[in-house]
Amino acid sequence: MSETTDFDLQENVLQRPAHKGTKFYEPLVKLGLEQYVAELEAVGYTVIPPEKVAPPEFLERIRSAVLRIASERRGVTFRPDENPDLEVNAGVPSSVYEFYLLFEDEVFEEWLENETLGALVDYAMVGQGQLSSMSSILKWKGGTYGPGLGLHSDAPGSPEGRLSTGYNAICNGAYCLSDYSEAGGAIAMVPGSHRLGRQPLKGEGVDDAVPVEAPAGSLIFWVANMWHGAYPRTIDGLRMTITNYFCHRAFKTQEKYQTAVPDEMLARHSERFARFLGADDFNGWGKEGPGPGAARAASYKERTAASS
Repeated sequence: MSETTDFDLQENVLQRPAHKGTKFYEPLVKLGLEQYVAELEAVGYTVIPPEKVAPPEFLERIRSAVLRIASERRGVTFRPDENPDLEVNAGVPSSVYEFYLLFEDEVFEEWLENETLGALVDYAMVGQGQLSSMSSILKWKGGTYGPGLGLHSDAPGSPEGRLSTGYNAICNGAYCLSDYSEAGGAIAMVPGSHRLGRQPLKGEGVDDAVPVEAPAGSLIFWVANMWHGAYPRTIDGLRMTITNYFCHRAFKTQEKYQTAVPDEMLARHSERFARFLGADDFNGWGKEGPGPGAARAASYKERTAASS
């Protein structure tokens, strides 16, 4: 093997780096996130406090954008302190998801550039993560997943139902746009379940689940195999969240970015922003072979090399 390759095994180790000095640990040290990464490794999730995520002004901007977009798409005015006059399917939490937000407002581009989010994703995915989807959830009083809390893992499994324990196939971040509490319909997590490498059986994990309570502006971040669900919201008003789902580049993304993101958007952002959106991925060609995609990937590599 040559001393230098496109995928440098010295920098991109084939496991999650868990020691100082690795390429993807150093940014976490600079951001003061070491204790949160230790919790992520041990428990499977962590809560980054607002002061380490983004300033209050940014939180207000992205919250306003989420409320505006949901109101426009649904034809109902959403207000933080009120339950909307909107029917949802019986038997599920009262909530709406709004998908494909990246192109709706520049505030979502700024969020994908967030240093704390980016450093955590790079660490968990060893630099191999791509944005699969960016969506918002507005959840209000009423509705429930039932006694099982809807516990599940988002990780893709094998035909036998096994989940990878050798690397993270996905990771998730929930940016809390409102306070999270059990009464407010918080996420339910089963600490340590990320090490089991499988989906929960029916009813399994409920007794061990805990509500993830956090103030608005916090980032709840968890790794691939984590069993999670949600508690019902029993108080008035909205639980508001931006969900960021990242997948390993070997998997297909949920939302279309690789060929949809314009070059001018890539040009005004960082190398990591472009990498998260698959700008360096030339796969996905037709009968012409690896043509336009490969050319774009080459252009991306030239641009980022020149700016490094």
